[in-house]
Amino acid sequence: MDEKTAKELVALTKAVLLAQLQALEKPEKPEKPEVMLARAGLPAKEIAALLKKGEHAVAKAIQRAGRAA
Repeated sequence: MDEKTAKELVALTKAVLLAQLQALEKPEKPEKPEVMLARAGLPAKEIAALLKKGEHAVAKAIQRAGRAA
């Protein structure tokens, strides 16, 4: 496995762990997947590709979540 792939796997694993922790702490208010992936360190372009969404829509969701926090 090359270094880039390993870093991507680490970031995705972090996002999954964050999602699970949040589900335990705040089951009434789940966080959007794009926000969790951004917090794990993935850029909006990669998140958009993973989720099959537009990059602008992903960036906007991340921006809105930052204002709500």
